[in-house]
Amino acid sequence: MNWPFIIFFGIAVIALIIFLVVRNKKDEKIFEDQMNNDFPISQDEKRDDEIDKLVK
Repeated sequence: MNWPFIIFFGIAVIALIIFLVVRNKKDEKIFEDQMNNDFPISQDEKRDDEIDKLVK
């Protein structure tokens, strides 16, 4: 076997796995932030905001 090729291929595979794990964590955080901020504001909350503005 060609040892330098096997070593290079192994390092490339390990680098790819590390890259995919880091990218997945980043995408997961972005997705979680989108899901936490992607909900309609209820009518009660809108009224509370209007009342707070009037009181100030």
